Amino acid sequence: MNIFVKLFFILVINFTINIKNVIANELDNVGACAGVVIGNASVDFSLGDQNSFEDGIKIGITAYLSEVFAKKYSKDDITIADQILASNTDKIINAANTQTFDETVFEEVIKCYRVLANLILKNSNVIKTNSKKINYFVIQRSKLLKRMLSAG
Repeated sequence: MNIFVKLFFILVINFTINIKNVIANELDNVGACAGVVIGNASVDFSLGDQNSFEDGIKIGITAYLSEVFAKKYSKDDITIADQILASNTDKIINAANTQTFDETVFEEVIKCYRVLANLILKNSNVIKTNSKKINYFVIQRSKLLKRMLSAG
């Protein structure tokens, strides 16, 4: 009987660890798509399309923050997801700057817009509850990106 109790606790601990990894992976995926959409919005800004820039930033940040606010993620998980978001933003901007923005990249952008749109619908109550915080971040990031993209 004692071995069954130990085995049960080992299974419970293993299950708990795996659940945390799956949940963190969800945030990583949202961060990746948010980065792709924000990167595409940055390309739109560089091409002079201010409205598409604003819309892309709002969609990317709103979807990402809705996921952050919807679940209790650790600070480490959020930090890693933030890094993934930034990396994917750079990846899309770099693709445009190096003339490698091809059909594959475009399909990734479209896929990410769809993923984020579904997430916004799913987390609509979270977005309503946290709308002031989200709008603050959207405005702050939009200004920061405009400044960075306009430099040099």
